[in-house]
Amino acid sequence: MSLKNTFKKYFSKKRHVVAVAVIVILLTIIGLNNYLPIGPGNYNQRQVGKIHSSPPSDHFSFAVMGDNKNSFKIFSKILKDIDSSHYAFAIDVGDLVFDGEKEKYRIFYNMIKNERTPFLVAIGNHDIREGGAENYFDIFGKFYYSFDYGNSLFIVLDDANEERIDAVQMKWLEEQLQKDYRHKFVFLHVPLFDPRPKFNHSLSNKQNVEEFMNLMEKYKPDIVFASHIHAYFDEIRNGINYVITGGAGSELMGIDPDHYFNHYVKIEVDGDKVSKEVVKFPSTDYNWIDRSSYNIWTYINSFWVTHKFLVILILTILILLTDVFVGKLKELIKKQFAAKDKT
Repeated sequence: MSLKNTFKKYFSKKRHVVAVAVIVILLTIIGLNNYLPIGPGNYNQRQVGKIHSSPPSDHFSFAVMGDNKNSFKIFSKILKDIDSSHYAFAIDVGDLVFDGEKEKYRIFYNMIKNERTPFLVAIGNHDIREGGAENYFDIFGKFYYSFDYGNSLFIVLDDANEERIDAVQMKWLEEQLQKDYRHKFVFLHVPLFDPRPKFNHSLSNKQNVEEFMNLMEKYKPDIVFASHIHAYFDEIRNGINYVITGGAGSELMGIDPDHYFNHYVKIEVDGDKVSKEVVKFPSTDYNWIDRSSYNIWTYINSFWVTHKFLVILILTILILLTDVFVGKLKELIKKQFAAKDKT
């Protein structure tokens, strides 16, 4: 029996033909999404070019956030607020996506690609999962980099392995810190320490952490930014200001209203002065039931948005197979009754 006749035999009804057409279209879309590149590449460097296209100034502000992790509602509000607030630029310090699947990166990129404000990113531990390091590099470029604006230097690092910052990067970091700028700001995803007494959600290699903090104390950058912890913490250790900002839309695991809320941080540079302002966004009520319900919904919503074509494909196939099976079962039952009638 030819393929054409086999198709006619099992998928003879119009709705079957439509279902097969839908399956072919969905498979094509999924295949193209997995094959086609996400943007023209080298995204961060192009954003630096946008920053340098504006006249340098010693009076400007920028935004810092982290841990949006494919969230949509809160992160979209943050992006809209940033675009309306006349920042020189914004930096997302990692966990841009739930994991590094290409489709998740595509959705994140589509959210930020039309931002009028230059928008830079750092790499987080979730961003390198599922082969994500390669996808990150293809879209955004180098895993660590620096740029300047006015009399300020911005150093973006890679500690996504959650263990340590490698020796090559540490040497490069010191070279950057030795440069002659009035202000220096350091950005990385995983914090050097966990400010919460009963937790240790930070770099695991404590010797490396000590080396890093000694470097900070030697060169005294204005602020060291991290995320990874889905909260806001701001403290000074040995004269260095460490800020954790992980409230850009991912799940909020705590209920302390002083720390666990959706937000980003506004930094204003005015000559010799640097000031901070926490820009808050509506968060779920401070109780475990509401927080847990919101977190579950965040995961469900993200899964649907990132996998909707796959979900529709699976449902379409199941419906088609069920309809064919039911049709064949009805035919079999009719034949049995017809045979009984003849006897």
